[in-house]
Amino acid sequence: MYTTNGFLSRSNLWGTAVPATSRVLICTLALTQLCDPVPLLAAKNKPPAPQTVTVKLPAPPKLKQIQGDERILHALDRLAFGPRPGELEEVKAIGLDAWITQQLHPATIDDFALEERLEQFPAMRLSEEELTRRFPPGSIIRQVENGKISVPLFNATERAIYENQVVTDRKKQEQDKAKAKNPPAAPANNQNVPPPAVPPVLSDAEVTALLSLPPGPRMSKLFSLPAGEYGPLRHQLSPVQKTALEQGMSPDQRETLIALDNPRQVVQNELLQSRVLRAVYSQRQLQEVMTDFWLNHFNIFQGKTGEEIYSLVPYERDVIRPNALGSFEGLLVATATSTAMMTYLDNAGSTGPHSFAASGGRPFAPPKGGGPKGLNENYARELMELHTLGVNGGYTQRDVTEVAKVFTGWTIEQPPKGGPRFVFDESRHEPGKKYVLGVEMKENGVKEGLQVLHMLATSPATAHFVCRKLAVRFVSDNPPQSLVDRLSTVFLASNGNISEVMRFLVQSPEFWSVASYRAKIKTPEDFVLSAVRAGGIDVEDPNVVVKAISDLGQPLYGRQTPDGYSMQSTPWVNSSALLERMNFSLALAGNRLSKAVTVDWLSQLGATSLQQPEEQERQIENLILHGQVSDKTRDLILQQLAAAAPPPTPQPGNPQPIAIAGSAPPKPPTSSQPLTPAQEHQFADREAALAAGLLFGSPDFQRR
Repeated sequence: MYTTNGFLSRSNLWGTAVPATSRVLICTLALTQLCDPVPLLAAKNKPPAPQTVTVKLPAPPKLKQIQGDERILHALDRLAFGPRPGELEEVKAIGLDAWITQQLHPATIDDFALEERLEQFPAMRLSEEELTRRFPPGSIIRQVENGKISVPLFNATERAIYENQVVTDRKKQEQDKAKAKNPPAAPANNQNVPPPAVPPVLSDAEVTALLSLPPGPRMSKLFSLPAGEYGPLRHQLSPVQKTALEQGMSPDQRETLIALDNPRQVVQNELLQSRVLRAVYSQRQLQEVMTDFWLNHFNIFQGKTGEEIYSLVPYERDVIRPNALGSFEGLLVATATSTAMMTYLDNAGSTGPHSFAASGGRPFAPPKGGGPKGLNENYARELMELHTLGVNGGYTQRDVTEVAKVFTGWTIEQPPKGGPRFVFDESRHEPGKKYVLGVEMKENGVKEGLQVLHMLATSPATAHFVCRKLAVRFVSDNPPQSLVDRLSTVFLASNGNISEVMRFLVQSPEFWSVASYRAKIKTPEDFVLSAVRAGGIDVEDPNVVVKAISDLGQPLYGRQTPDGYSMQSTPWVNSSALLERMNFSLALAGNRLSKAVTVDWLSQLGATSLQQPEEQERQIENLILHGQVSDKTRDLILQQLAAAAPPPTPQPGNPQPIAIAGSAPPKPPTSSQPLTPAQEHQFADREAALAAGLLFGSPDFQRR
């Protein structure tokens, strides 16, 4: 039950018997923050003063509830991307209710440590217009080639990027024409023919001299190369030389190095990597989980035209994340006016068949060809089917067409006129009345779209559709209809306040029920992120984590259809997927993914030497799963540890070689050569890594 004093205890809330004659509870619903501010470790701002509204809700069911530490672990598994080492104790210290209250108000949480990590991605602070100008996509380069846009003259960095891309694009066009005119002969016996050798841009001596320069002069030397030569030079360098090329450079300089070869890659790399770092390191975990939820709900595929990535930066940063726990209607309007959504679902090009633009300047001229010229229904259909009402939400095909007419003229201002940014083009808007869901709408320009969005955001069908998706994400694959109904009531009573719906959800007995505990299977994204967090793994190169999520079948912004990825278990549970997860787990725990994604297990455990397998397994188990491991899993891990146990310490007259993971076979030790501390540490760390990898890949860790 909600009270102006905050959360009641579980026993008071659900343990008191409800009179048989009473079929409803009077539930006081706080629209902002109910609890008095609690002085928390990471708090910095006081939440706003509470306001209340009273709604009638059916009595919740009496369900057996999880207890003790399991409640905290459950909250960290569902409301965060899993616990990090020590986080269970941190939440215990401030209290679970206080932690939940804090997460519901992310602005009160100091996330300075994350912001420091994100400073390596300066492009993520730019507007879409600035991103498009500084890291020009192919469409901008083609406009430069056609004389519609000028190469920047007063910014040496931007000029170098543009000139390199223009020359590179022209070379590619010439090569494509040459191949079309003289297609290469088929290789004999199906043997691959190596590509023709490309002469090096710089000699070995010149490369050595370049790499020896300080960062500033090194960058100037690169700018002095003929346009189009930096890309071939970068491909000429070895991995070690590429690292040396960037040594000592600022984040802006590193961006420039990448942009000289591929400007789009700067934007894509930084968007995906910053999203991963936020999920792994942010203290505002619920905000990141909800950002992930809404990015999936309002899904956009990054590969439709190849340039969506530019609009996805402000989409995630300015549209989704700030509204993830705010007003659903505000979120709906923000997505509808985003350049990302208008491009992905084609509304930017939708033109009313009787509009001024379609009629060639003659109002109400009949469209040629008999059909609605230029009218695109994609956004209208997905707006109702996937964003609001749901597939059985009571709308018809006529409603789809009428809503499409309402949104004609909602488009994008493109360079070189400015933008990309949302604009309303009155000349393309369909005139006249519209009829949506039985409501007659008078002609009112851009306000027609806002009226439709308000109708949809406040519809009971939308409340049920959205609340069921939230219940599936946070409670179970098949949430009780009674819970969905109660959440829907809260949604409507609070005018779609997402934070309040989430507050009620985490107060519900269904959320804390024994049946819900560890009952959901992690998606590939949840699995990878939770493994990185659980192991306290240091992520210096987040692109490794981005690739791992993609390799397991859930690439970020990679769902082509607008329905988003499934949050249920069925699509993710099969023998092939589980094998891939086990392989990833062993590679992650064994530091084999990358030198930039690593962990020292003995340091995590506070140990320095070899331990008995049972003791070591138990310590790793407590670190990663807090003891929530089945006997079957534990026995299998102990068997594997026994099979991989290191040889005994060599004794005089009985020398044995020492196998160290990742190194060349060692020479046999002499009769007087015991294990060195470093070798002993590596043996012990290897065994701990094996135990951790097997735990990550176990059925126990797959659940949340």
